[in-house]
Amino acid sequence: MSATATSTVQRPRMIEPGDIGPNFALADQAGKRVELDADDIAGHFTVLVFCGGAADRVTLQSFAAAAQSLTEYDAKLFAIGAHGGAAPLPLLSDPEGRCRAAYLGEPAGDTTVVVLAPNRHVIAIVDGGDEAAAKAVGGIAAVAARRRPATVMTPHPPVLIVPDVFSRADCQRLITVFALQGHVWLQPQHGGPMPAHDYKVRVPEYGRHDRIDHFIVNRDTNELIHSRFRTRLFPEIKKAYQYDITRYEPYRIACYEGERGGELHGHRDNTLPVVAHRRFAVSVNLNTEEFEGGELRYPEFGAETYRPETGAAIAFSCSMLHEAMHVTKGRRYVLLAFLGGEH
Repeated sequence: MSATATSTVQRPRMIEPGDIGPNFALADQAGKRVELDADDIAGHFTVLVFCGGAADRVTLQSFAAAAQSLTEYDAKLFAIGAHGGAAPLPLLSDPEGRCRAAYLGEPAGDTTVVVLAPNRHVIAIVDGGDEAAAKAVGGIAAVAARRRPATVMTPHPPVLIVPDVFSRADCQRLITVFALQGHVWLQPQHGGPMPAHDYKVRVPEYGRHDRIDHFIVNRDTNELIHSRFRTRLFPEIKKAYQYDITRYEPYRIACYEGERGGELHGHRDNTLPVVAHRRFAVSVNLNTEEFEGGELRYPEFGAETYRPETGAAIAFSCSMLHEAMHVTKGRRYVLLAFLGGEH
């Protein structure tokens, strides 16, 4: 593989569902500082109503009617940029429109509602109006239904799973890239020059012969992948592990299909000197519903297996022994990344 590259892709101007909503510190009507990262707000569903124009009152009345439904999800609600009057949610002052611009790319405009998950990832962005609250509740309900019920955890590997790093459309685009591009085949290698176009490699990991890796050279595809990682995954790695991701190897799409063969055990991703710079491995299933088997297992920590949903990223230390299990039905497509930093 080629030497690692330094991140240069810039964040898009307007957030999208899946992105992490920027933190802010604004004053409420009593002058109290309200911050999304505060202990009493973080970890809750949060609804931000960016108010504008004559639609303000209609939107706020919509939320008044849906207050009970939102209370059931313990959601926090805030109106931003509104001025005066009674409302079913706290009013936060954003006089220069900086908070709105950070979220919506504009300092002023029509009423827009942003719905955030407990990890501050954007669930939905909806227009204001009499249906705004219903749409917000619907988005929260969908995410809440996917969350694991409260339970007492047993010991498990130190892995990080971040949902919705890639949309369904993103995943399908990457599967199409694998199918239609990169028809040049090379031998597995570490180091050396990269071809000018996407290419494929059969990866005989401990003799297995069910895996093909598609290495991505195409600029547009790389920018899509890196923009998603930079805005949706890297900040979570920083939060969880206090590590800044600044370098990454060429991204690849792996396909697992057919009999596995070879030796049935796991491997580590940084044992050779040429890959000792690797710190985190990332795996993103692109079509979880379309194959059986193919789970990840971490034998040093137990027999549990992991099968993240389509578009979710699972990140873990490259020093951890891990194994991609045999795909028993269908074809597993997965985006793979190896990440590092300055130390």
